[in-house]
Amino acid sequence: MKFAITPCPNDTFSYYFLISGKIESDMEFVFDDIEGLNISAREGKYEITKMSFAAYLENSDKYELLDAGAALGVGTGPVFVGSCALDENSPIAVPGMNTTAALLLKYFMGAGVQKRMRAMYFRDILQSVKDGAYKYGVLIHEGRFVYENMGLKLIEDLGKYWTDKTSLPVPLGCICIRRDCLRLKDSVETLIRKSINAAFDSPESALPYVKSKAQYLADDVLQKHIWAFVNKYSLDISPIRQQLLRNLEKCS
Repeated sequence: MKFAITPCPNDTFSYYFLISGKIESDMEFVFDDIEGLNISAREGKYEITKMSFAAYLENSDKYELLDAGAALGVGTGPVFVGSCALDENSPIAVPGMNTTAALLLKYFMGAGVQKRMRAMYFRDILQSVKDGAYKYGVLIHEGRFVYENMGLKLIEDLGKYWTDKTSLPVPLGCICIRRDCLRLKDSVETLIRKSINAAFDSPESALPYVKSKAQYLADDVLQKHIWAFVNKYSLDISPIRQQLLRNLEKCS
């Protein structure tokens, strides 16, 4: 059974104990960036997959949202940055048109911003803005923690903006199971929770593997990334699940 995730620190940390076989399962892990996973979800490629919450809204006919494994930021999430003050016309690099990051940018700026959005691989956005290929970009994953070191300016913390407006944590990525595999839902959620709890109990065991997949290797960056997005909601989003989805639908 294939389980598709990103190579980013919050995923590799959460699932290290399953990936390594320290917790036994029949899961075969595959990796792709988040927009690649969003696109694969359209065709139902993987039995279990991470996708953006925004993409789940478009693929709920094929997938069921799990209550375990989600990446929610508590007042933190994608950041909208630039090399200069914001103008009204220049393109904005985003990590995929189907990502929650893109949806949050529309929530902040209005639906009209979509014509300015340019999709690109998330790991290339920071350097592209620094080098001047784009004036503006939306950063996710580790990039949101290092942009100041590269001389870029914050235009808006889109995660904080969402939380200020909704009083909810930021729904970034979620784990979904294909509807023809729903009989496995409970057992998959149990395994996910076991792996996350094992990582909480022994974070030093997961860190070398996390580093092997990460873009930025500094321990402080990795730890900021992990603890920003692996939290109590990673174990269970059921108390706020419907609130999250209702508020996301208002943004789309």
